Amino acid sequence: MKFGITDLIYRVPNFLSDSECDSLIKEYEERSTYAELEHCLDANTGIDTYSTFTRLSLDEGTESYNFMFRKTEEAVNGYIKHLDSFGNFHSPLLRKAFLYSHAFRLLKYGVGDKIHPHTDHDTYIYGSVTFNLNDDYTGGVFKFFNGDYEVHLQKGEMMIWPADFFWVHEITPVETGCRYSTNSFLTSIPPYMMQEQTQNLRDIYDRDSTCIPPAYQIK
Repeated sequence: MKFGITDLIYRVPNFLSDSECDSLIKEYEERSTYAELEHCLDANTGIDTYSTFTRLSLDEGTESYNFMFRKTEEAVNGYIKHLDSFGNFHSPLLRKAFLYSHAFRLLKYGVGDKIHPHTDHDTYIYGSVTFNLNDDYTGGVFKFFNGDYEVHLQKGEMMIWPADFFWVHEITPVETGCRYSTNSFLTSIPPYMMQEQTQNLRDIYDRDSTCIPPAYQIK
């Protein structure tokens, strides 16, 4: 099978049912007072920039967390089979790269909300997965490669893509309605180990900031 770069994007429509999507949206609205803004580096300027959408973390051990864990596992297994079909990749290592999920979140984009061009890559993060929870809005288009490739997701649709620095993506401003989704990041080590590694870097930085090149310093 001939391979193109956009084949690394794996999409499955109706991955979540309407009722499952509606239940997650309801949870967001019921817990919306705990929602927070998110910030990350702008892929074009390199400046740490706050987005205008809000996020709400799913609590480990809850019904919704466990549900998204199962659906993400199902999505990853499908993605590996999809990549295997091309015969171009090192499948055993790919499986190890996507063993865990980190930071299950519910996201809400109101009118005017967006996220700037960015990538999801960080140490031990190799993939991203999103589930679109509704489609009764305009704008809010998912774009890759600084707008060169658009993806219009439907309600219940799932999408996985690599999380390295080549995969610049963004959400354009919502024009009408609200856009809801949920996502997480696919990692090679458990989340608690990622936290330990981050703390180790912070400890080194606290002792002597000259030990860490500026690009790796944690602010």
